[in-house]
Amino acid sequence: MTRDHFSAREMPLQNDDVEICKRIFDRVCTTHHITSDPERDHLASQIIYFYQHGVTNEQSLERLMASIAGDKKN
Repeated sequence: MTRDHFSAREMPLQNDDVEICKRIFDRVCTTHHITSDPERDHLASQIIYFYQHGVTNEQSLERLMASIAGDKKN
């Protein structure tokens, strides 16, 4: 099967994609003091979800995740 047969959210992440998501994950965890495994797992899932659904700009995705993380702390 070729890439044409997959929607964006079904495509496996490539190395560059994973690196972007990991950088965002690390920065959001540090900035918002996210240390528990359940919170970290949830954040990772959200980052991948939004990335696969079209939020692929690193700064935009980081702002989105930071705002979600900030809302959860309040």
